[in-house]
Amino acid sequence: MNEFITNELIEATYLFCVKRISDTEAARDLSQDILYEAIRVIASGKEFFSFNSWYWKMARNKYADYIMNKQNSTLPIETAGGMAAEMPQPIENLIAAEDISQLNFSLSRLASIHREIIIRFYLKEQKVRQIADELGIPEGTVKRRLFDAKKNLKERFQNMNNIGKTAYAPADVNWSWGYSAMKASLLMESSKICPQVMVICRSEAKTVNEIADEMGVAPLYLEEMVEKLINARLLVSPSKGKYIANHCIFPREKYVKADIYARDIFHDDGYAEKINNVLLSLKDKITALDFYGNNFDYSYILWILYVIAGDFFGIHGRNHYIGKYNIKDEAERKYRLTMRYELPDETFDNSIWSRLRAANWSSLHQDFTTSEYGKIAFVNDYEYEPFPNDNTDETDWRRGRSKWIDGNNISLLVALSKNPKKKLSVHEESMAADFLKNGLLKKENDKIIVQLPIFKREIYNEIRELVSTEIKPLAEEFADKTGADIEKILLPYVRKDLMSNFIHWDMRMFFQQTCSLFYYGWDKALAQPEDYSKSAAGLYILI
Repeated sequence: MNEFITNELIEATYLFCVKRISDTEAARDLSQDILYEAIRVIASGKEFFSFNSWYWKMARNKYADYIMNKQNSTLPIETAGGMAAEMPQPIENLIAAEDISQLNFSLSRLASIHREIIIRFYLKEQKVRQIADELGIPEGTVKRRLFDAKKNLKERFQNMNNIGKTAYAPADVNWSWGYSAMKASLLMESSKICPQVMVICRSEAKTVNEIADEMGVAPLYLEEMVEKLINARLLVSPSKGKYIANHCIFPREKYVKADIYARDIFHDDGYAEKINNVLLSLKDKITALDFYGNNFDYSYILWILYVIAGDFFGIHGRNHYIGKYNIKDEAERKYRLTMRYELPDETFDNSIWSRLRAANWSSLHQDFTTSEYGKIAFVNDYEYEPFPNDNTDETDWRRGRSKWIDGNNISLLVALSKNPKKKLSVHEESMAADFLKNGLLKKENDKIIVQLPIFKREIYNEIRELVSTEIKPLAEEFADKTGADIEKILLPYVRKDLMSNFIHWDMRMFFQQTCSLFYYGWDKALAQPEDYSKSAAGLYILI
């Protein structure tokens, strides 16, 4: 706030009031009056010989006024025998037989609120008054925090052999994302600590110290990471100093069990074939629309249509399923996340993955603004192997084919789709050479032919509407068959405060069977590139 009104002073002011007034709300009101008076005087330009002396004299006067003006006032609570009044004991009594190296270890494990004071008192051998003056906090706050820190240290010495299990045997964690998740995903991938913190905080709120104990690391090294997780909304803080995961985190065995159940019904009851037949039945209507690529082999267009169909299969299934709930979606969520974990003492049969009957699948949308065509989106609807998925540059969050097109070269593809005989500048020739190398362009005599579809957004939306209408009955039928049994498996691991996220996102992922659809279509319907490292299958541009 300013050099005088610090967080420490605000906390100390409230403690000053709450120790004298039994009503916490009244104590909060008096704290505000005291702080407001200080801010008013500071703003007037008053010079202080000792701000702390002036401030606490003013606070005592405010308290006296409060007592005089309040009828039936509560008597002040004296604290002479209370915790804050307990004087620190010599360091020998604090650590008993433990040597100084253990003290240093425990000091590193203290939360920052205590660490500064105990380092000053024991290692720098400063007096309570000196610490109070240099930190700008009351002596009572110093004494209270020393008391808390001593208690904290003793507990840590006693429990030292029982903590840190995660440090030696961390949980095995994987996750999947949706929507605008770039910031959070980069954070999760930046450190092995992040997913471990999420798993530790999956079911109940934890302090930094509790997280540190479980991981066997110093709180000092976790505080900044926890703050980043809060800023990315991966963690939330339901109460001061405690943190809990903001997304559903499931035991891997249970999640895979639910996943296999849904995929078995999808395949065994013929939904993959039914969806594929729906898309084939729409061929004439879709190819009659005005977009670049409407004359391509339809099995090539199916790479894009499969994603649209899978998306609406999930949307309609979820919308049908949530009819029995009266829980609205949380509008503030900019992205979605589902995590799965396996603890080191659990036995997981990895052969179970072969039963999933699903292709790995992911997509990425990138928006660019161009001078020629305004806003353009480049979509990689299959950002996974066997298409190139290399990423040697850790600072670049894009992978494989997602790096082939950017804001500098995307306009050239649109221009060539309009005029395949376009005369290229030297710079454009260089870009075209890269496109040819990657299979985005093909030379035919004096023409350069673009190899990926290009849609105007209104045409693309027409295609989505055609697919949506035909997919809806199948999606609702599938949701009726699978929803209740999936709930039985996973609901025991969903906190009440995450029910909205579970219903609107996690359940949708079981209804959105895009991975299973690709598994079906891989050798039955989709055009297979001769060389996956030089293919535009599943790529398109939206104008």
